[in-house]
Amino acid sequence: MNRRLVRVCFLWLLIAMVWPGRVSAQYTEKDIYAYIDQFKDVAMQKMAEYKIPASITIAQGIFESACGKSRLAVDGNNHFGIKCHADWEGDTILIDDDELQECFRKYTDVSESYTDHSLFLTKRSRYANLFKLDILDYPAWARTLKQDGYATNPQYADRLISLIERFNIARLDTLCLRQQGIEVPVAPVAQYIPRQQLEKAFDNNQQNPAKPEKPKTPASTDKPATGQMKVFTAIGSDYPAGNSPFSYRKVFENNHTFFIIAQSGDTYEKIAGDVQVSSENLRKFNDVLDNGQPVENEIVYIEAKGKTCNTRIHIVQTGETLRYIAQRYGVQLRYLFKYNMMDENTIIHPGDQILLRH
Repeated sequence: MNRRLVRVCFLWLLIAMVWPGRVSAQYTEKDIYAYIDQFKDVAMQKMAEYKIPASITIAQGIFESACGKSRLAVDGNNHFGIKCHADWEGDTILIDDDELQECFRKYTDVSESYTDHSLFLTKRSRYANLFKLDILDYPAWARTLKQDGYATNPQYADRLISLIERFNIARLDTLCLRQQGIEVPVAPVAQYIPRQQLEKAFDNNQQNPAKPEKPKTPASTDKPATGQMKVFTAIGSDYPAGNSPFSYRKVFENNHTFFIIAQSGDTYEKIAGDVQVSSENLRKFNDVLDNGQPVENEIVYIEAKGKTCNTRIHIVQTGETLRYIAQRYGVQLRYLFKYNMMDENTIIHPGDQILLRH
């Protein structure tokens, strides 16, 4: 009896392995970041052309294609699960979905899938309600997509919203609008731009495209968006005292990380001898370039900062840099890059929302 049960289980396992269905492939957080980075430009391009939030497009692509790893995505370049329908005259691919061997659209390139996704939504009357929504209101877009029948999964809207918020994908919407010359409010996300204003701005940009500007020198992590660069300083009473047996200086603690406060004339080489940490590591802990030195009252961490903190979002103020934010919250700069899809060349602006954790 046991052997028979084993054979039955093995048979079902074999069927599951070879069954040519629309399998939900496994993907990781790293895959999600890679997918966003790979397709963010085309998503923003479609947002400018068709007025569909780039965040919604990317989130749908992640969810529908398993970050491009599903069979439909790999063999059909179809990242949005769009079926053939009566009006489709292009190539097709058969995949098991709600029913066996259903007909899905097949594209020669993924970019075609993104274009067809935009056309699919704009040309069908059932999705007309979407275009009455504010383009920054991604929760309403997600719920209306589900309501109007884009997907049968009851958690579809929640999944899209969760992806957008966890990986801060909505910043693509803001970036796209700024590229179109549209002023974006820096206050809470709930303060949306009137739809008519957006459409007028989009139309004006398409009819009278702006002349290309000269390339701007990328801002480093120590270059503020506007105003005088700020350095994160402190006095002893601002933070609880720490207890480091290896330091000859008074130690304080921020986000479970020990730091000292730089004195007038301090260098990292001088501090290194007092805290028994190499100057190279001090610069690494504080995200400092090789020739950088601290200023009076600046926080200098004497151990590696954390990967996250209790605060979720920081609103950028005039003069702040990504390094300033990393120092303020005791979070490693590279994780701020990761959480916000940024790098050392990213320019931040007053009012931007910087994620400090997932």
